[in-house]
Amino acid sequence: MGKEFSRLNPVVLSARLIDAVIEKGEFPPEAIQRVIWGMVMPDPNIYSIAREAVLASGLDNRVEAYSVSRACATSLQSAANAASFYHSFPDEKSVTLVGGVESFSSGRPIVTDEASEFFKMMGNPRASLSRKLEAFFKTPIKKFFPVAPSAKEYSTGLTMGEHCEMMVKEFKVSRERQDVLALASHRNASRAREFLKEQIIAVEGVQKDTLIREETSLEALASLPPVFDKKNGTITAGNSSPYTDGSAALSVVSPALEKEIRPDAHLLDYEFVAVEPMKGLLMGPGKAMLRLLSRNRLKWPDFAYIESHEAFAGEVLCNVDAMNDPGYRRTVYGVDYDPGKLDEKVLNPWGSSIAYGHPFGATGTRMLNQAITFLQKEKGELAILGICTAGGLAGGCILRRAHI
Repeated sequence: MGKEFSRLNPVVLSARLIDAVIEKGEFPPEAIQRVIWGMVMPDPNIYSIAREAVLASGLDNRVEAYSVSRACATSLQSAANAASFYHSFPDEKSVTLVGGVESFSSGRPIVTDEASEFFKMMGNPRASLSRKLEAFFKTPIKKFFPVAPSAKEYSTGLTMGEHCEMMVKEFKVSRERQDVLALASHRNASRAREFLKEQIIAVEGVQKDTLIREETSLEALASLPPVFDKKNGTITAGNSSPYTDGSAALSVVSPALEKEIRPDAHLLDYEFVAVEPMKGLLMGPGKAMLRLLSRNRLKWPDFAYIESHEAFAGEVLCNVDAMNDPGYRRTVYGVDYDPGKLDEKVLNPWGSSIAYGHPFGATGTRMLNQAITFLQKEKGELAILGICTAGGLAGGCILRRAHI
């Protein structure tokens, strides 16, 4: 954020990526018949990020497109929508390009409510000069200064980090345990660089993930101060995911085209859920993954790859503890199914968002691409993903490596 991609708005970032997908030539570009794309931070000048990305790219302008937004699970939603479409219309011969983007560097400051009312008054042709002058003198000067968009949940007035502090206190997750997971994320991501390099599109000279810290250590992480509860907190910049600019894409192929365009994996199932925000805003991934496990009668050892999006290390660990607690599974998640014990050490074998950063609209597709690549490289069979979002929402999915 604020670095190499700072001059690229969401449309440009998206179009660069779409053009790179076309240039790879894995299938004829005319096979792409729709684009499902999303971003989370709104831009008043971009009415539909999906459609504008198509128009700015080398795709035919007649390619249909629509935008989605589900906070941090936005591009997981775009993939699920495409899969649902082909489930309903399996004979359709097409490819749907799905993904998302986020450009925090392009975020616009907003005006205060008082300034907004004043400017509306000034633009009102029916308002007299005296009314406009009165409004000007009644509005405090400081109210004319723009403010940054709020990171707080509208419904609770708390930030995600403050909610996560409440969670780690409830589950008694130690600072050391959080730092250990954060360190593992960086080390695992560093080891995965060689395997994931083909998934990265060079833009503005950036040819690799720039946030992975090979040099970090438990000592370095332990030295960082807490951010959200400065007196008694355990969540730091080091065990939280950093905001970053970025975009990610995935091609979803219709069943009717599978013999012509070989898929890398199949989306077996997906789930989106909600939890009570004040009782654990970021506790949704556990609920989503348990529902998937129960519905498919699978257990943790059945999976070669398990990734839980690291909004915060503490969030991941709270969900692990909740899923391993039979009482919590039944009474809070409403899932009476035992998938066995999940060992946190098997999570995120190629790192996750603490190491890679978190461009909200793109993270879901980054996770999907990473899981699919892992299954291919390691000859694994199944992968399961979980991702928390704002508003007490969450999503998850199960992937299977294709054998066509």
